[in-house]
Order: sequence, then C-alpha cells, then structure tokens
Amino acid sequence: MRAGRGLAALALLFGGCATVKMATAPLPPPQNYFAPADRAAPIRRVALLPLFNAAYPERYVRGLDAAFLAELEKKARFEVVAVGRAQMESLFGERQFGSADVLPAEVLTRLRAHFGVDGVIFTDLTSFSPYRPVSMGVRAKLADAATGRIRWAFDYLFDAGHAPVAEAAKRFQLQYSSPHLPLTTDGGSVLLSPARFAKYVASETFASLRQE
Repeated sequence: MRAGRGLAALALLFGGCATVKMATAPLPPPQNYFAPADRAAPIRRVALLPLFNAAYPERYVRGLDAAFLAELEKKARFEVVAVGRAQMESLFGERQFGSADVLPAEVLTRLRAHFGVDGVIFTDLTSFSPYRPVSMGVRAKLADAATGRIRWAFDYLFDAGHAPVAEAAKRFQLQYSSPHLPLTTDGGSVLLSPARFAKYVASETFASLRQE
C-alpha cells in the first residue's frame, strides 16, 4: 500500500519466527515471547504507537490505547512516549502501523528524531471479541529505532472462555482495581468489560519486557 511512494522499505516481518510460538492452550502467564539475551545498546525511551487493527473501525480500538499505555508505564521498563493517531497522520499520512507491515525506511528514523526515542513498540490487536466471553489477540514488537532490529516480540490470544485466562483476569482485577470502582469477587466486571479486560491483557503482554 506504500510501495507507490518510491521509498525504501523496512521489513518488520518476524511473525513466522520459530522463537515466537502460539500456545496450543492459553495458560497464563504467556511464555511465547522473544527477547535476545545479547548485550545490545540499551533502550531507555520508547515510542508506543497506537493499537493497530484493520478489521474494526478506529472508534472501537482507540479506547483501548489508554489501557496499553497505562500498563506499559506501570512496568517502569522505559520512559514511554505515547504517539497519538493524529500525530501519526501528521508525520506519516497514516493513523496506524501494524507490526507485520513493510514500512517506509524513514518511519523509525523519523520517530527517533521527532521524539528522541531509542525504540518503537508496535502493537496489533489480531483478534477482538467484545462480547462474553471476551477475547483479545495481541501481537507486539519492540524495534530498535537506530537499527530496525527486533528486540522483543510477543504473540498471544487471551480468551476469557478458557478458565485459566478468566481466573488470571479476575486475580488481576482484585489486585489492581481502584477502590472507587465497583468490584465483584467473581470477576464479573473484568470479564464483561473490554476496557478492563484490556488492562489485564496489556499487563500480561508487557510483563515479558525486560529493562536492558
């Protein structure tokens, strides 16, 4: 879709990598992530791009951006710069980029220059069912802004129809929910609310990120 611009392409295509495997049965915490153990240059400041999803109107996905931003900031792995959809459109003429897209070479360099970041996190909502049992599929990648190298990748389907996922989401809600929010011991609100389920999903997704 961007080939016509005559720009050099940067491929972020690690979806089929043997180090990132989809689990046959969701058993939290997810283990299907990739993070090289070498001593690469540290990443201290990252740009978090908006959630990407081609199947749903933006208004359905936009509301989940805040959940992923909040949970990434809670991990305190990096300084986080949230890049909004309007900023994306201003910089690139696109409101979202997917982690498996073939991107113009200037994307990472422009984000690095504009926001002063060492890395860029792309996050895809690969599947989404807002009705009970709620489910969200997430594919995420952290790219080195200087080299384009993938420093971390994650791919998992969180399906509340599977008992271990539902139990983990309920435990998350009991531990982290605001005391001002209504809470039921059976986890009803987190299993009924896509926004609250997204906070659990984001927390589990970013739990495998390590500070280098």
